[in-house]
Amino acid sequence: MSKPSEFSLIDPAVQACPYPFYSAMRNEDPVYEMPETGFYIVSRYADCMEALGKPEIFSSKMGFRIMDEPDEAKRIYAEEGFGEFVDTLVTNDPPSHTRFRGLVNRAFTALRVSKMQPYLEQVISECFDQLKSKSDIEVVSALAIPVPMKIIADQLGVSRSDMDKFKSWSDAAVEPLGGMVTPERQIEIAGLMVEFQHYFAARIEERRVQPRDDMLNDLVYARIDGEQPLTVPEMLSVILQLLVAGNETTTNTIASGVLLLCRNPGILGQLREDPDRCINFAEEILRTESPVQGLFRMTTQATELGGKAIPSGAVVNLRYGSANRDEKVFECPEQIKLNRERPRNHLAFGYGIHTCIGSQLARREIEYTFREMARRVKSVKLSPSQKNVEYQPSLILRGLKELHVECEWL
Repeated sequence: MSKPSEFSLIDPAVQACPYPFYSAMRNEDPVYEMPETGFYIVSRYADCMEALGKPEIFSSKMGFRIMDEPDEAKRIYAEEGFGEFVDTLVTNDPPSHTRFRGLVNRAFTALRVSKMQPYLEQVISECFDQLKSKSDIEVVSALAIPVPMKIIADQLGVSRSDMDKFKSWSDAAVEPLGGMVTPERQIEIAGLMVEFQHYFAARIEERRVQPRDDMLNDLVYARIDGEQPLTVPEMLSVILQLLVAGNETTTNTIASGVLLLCRNPGILGQLREDPDRCINFAEEILRTESPVQGLFRMTTQATELGGKAIPSGAVVNLRYGSANRDEKVFECPEQIKLNRERPRNHLAFGYGIHTCIGSQLARREIEYTFREMARRVKSVKLSPSQKNVEYQPSLILRGLKELHVECEWL
C-alpha cells in the first residue's frame, strides 16, 4: 500500500494521474499535511462535506495567494485598470457573499436555463456540423472550447467575434491557480486582465444607455430590497468568474468525456440506444474527472477535521477529485456506471453556499453535447497521432492539453 509521503501534488506526473495519491491519502492520512506546501489536503467525501458546511471556520476569503504578484503587476492593475479584482463570489464569505449571490442569482435563474434547451441544441448542432467532414479531430479546440465559449458569449450579450479574446482572458485568469507561473507571465496576465476590465466596463456602460435581454444586463440592473446595486469593479469581478466558470470547466469536462468514450467503447452505443442516459453520463464525467480537482479554504480558528487537529490560519485544500472517488460513498468509483443511484451525489460543483452558480447550465451543455455525439458518431477512438495524453499543469483544475481522435460518422 502506497503512502501519501511517496507523492507530491506539485509533481506534474501526479497532477496528470493523481488517483494513486488520492487513494493513499484516503486510506492512510485523510487530512494530509503536505510537506512541500504546508497546506492540508482533505481527501475523503465526509470530511469535505463537513468543511463545506462550516464556512465560518473554513473561510473562502482566504487572505492569501498561491503565488505572490510582482510589484509591476500590481502597478498595472492600480494605474491602468480598475484595481485588482474584488472578492465577490468564489473568494468571499457571508454576509458579503450573501449579497453578491443574491444579486447574481437574478442572472442565472432556473427559468432562464430551462428556456435555453432549443438554443443550446442549435449551438451544439452547429459545432458538430463543422466537424462532419473530418475523420481526425482535435477535440479540445474543435469542440470542447467552441461549445461553451459561444454559449457564454451569447448569454453575456457580447460578440462571438471576440471569442479569442474571451478565451485568452479566461486562460489568463486561471493560469496562476496552477502555481507554476513565472513573474514575467504574471505581468503579462495583469495586462490581459486590464484589457478584460476595459472591454467589459464599456459593455456595462452600453447596457446603462440601452438595456438588452442578456446576463450582463441582468447584472447591471440587479436589485434586492435593502441591498446596494453592484458597482463596476464588483460587476467586473463577477463577470470574470462567470466567463471562467462558463467555459473553462465545461471545456475540460467535454474533452474528458470524449476521452472516456475512447477508453470505454461500449458506452457510446448505450447512449445512442437510450439518449436519456446522457444525463447520467454527464454526471459520471463530472464525478470521475472533476474539472475542479480542489479549492482552497483558510481556517478562522483552531479546529479538527477527520481526526486531525488543524491550527487557526491554516490553508486547507478540499480535494473534490478525491472525494468523488471515495469508496465509502461510490460503489466501484473508478467505473462509469450509467445506472448509478444518486448520480448527482458528487462534489464537482461544490456544495452549500458556494455551489457553482452556473451548474445547471453546465450540466445541460455537457448532456446535449453527448446526445448530439451519440446521434451523429458511430465510434470514436484515439488517433495514432495521440501518443500521450497530457494535462495542463495545475493544482486546481484538470484539463487536457489536446485530444486527437478518429470518428466514424453515422
